[in-house]
Amino acid sequence: MNSSRNIINVHSTINSGQYFLWEKRNNSWYGIYDDSILKITLHKHRNNLVYEHDSFPRIEDWPQHVFRLDDKYDEIINEISKKDRIIEKITKEHFGLRIMRQKPIQCIISFLCSSNNNIPRIRLILRNLSRKFGKRIEWDGNTFYSFPTLRTLSTISQSELLHCGFGYRAEYVRKTVISIINQEIDLKFIKDTDYTKSKQEILKLAGVGEKIADCILLFAFDKLEAFPMDTWIIKHFQKKLDYMKTSGLDFKINDKITPKQYRLISKKIREHYGKYSGYAQQFLYYNIREENSRRW
Repeated sequence: MNSSRNIINVHSTINSGQYFLWEKRNNSWYGIYDDSILKITLHKHRNNLVYEHDSFPRIEDWPQHVFRLDDKYDEIINEISKKDRIIEKITKEHFGLRIMRQKPIQCIISFLCSSNNNIPRIRLILRNLSRKFGKRIEWDGNTFYSFPTLRTLSTISQSELLHCGFGYRAEYVRKTVISIINQEIDLKFIKDTDYTKSKQEILKLAGVGEKIADCILLFAFDKLEAFPMDTWIIKHFQKKLDYMKTSGLDFKINDKITPKQYRLISKKIREHYGKYSGYAQQFLYYNIREENSRRW
């Protein structure tokens, strides 16, 4: 596993705010992947970190899919690094950080949870949901709870979601689940079509705005050009990139940008970083959070 294609910076990847239902127990990381449990364990071998993987029920070679080992990683890093010195520096420091490919329903519910929220709280809400409505799984000396199926989610009342901690987001979750059950949006179309059309479709879901749509498209639908922008990312561009300052899109740090402004800034950034903009965002986001000592 000495090819760059297979290198995974497990700690940085799992702790980069993209996939919330992972936890570390001893020397292993365990992740909830719909109704499966994923396990990845790091070992030192001849001064190198190598990983072993397992899952229950058994999923053959799941890291290939979940950690996107099919991506042309060297090409991606070279492409985004040549755009500016900040990205070049960050990719060297956190080499091996990857986008994780998630199951659509779990990803949609997870990011509906993220609105005006922090990562520890998001994790708590999702664990409450899984513990109450998922399937109990005893494996590897541990107890886990699967993520509820779409059918199970459709039976959960708004009151029950409130008890899990969703707050005002409970209404959005209920409406979104019903929309998907009733095929009011087409998940296959979102997967198969281009970024612009897929975003128009995903924005039909209750509670899904510009940033949440970009998160879902990047992490569940393979739209690697999607560039989710939260307050931290906006602050970064305001402070550090000259082309943003001269673009007419330079807002005060605490301003809440409108959907129209988001789209204009997003277009500018995607034109700058190109087809792998999502990777640039993930490196930036992880680095910004680390610099500001934010809890993961």
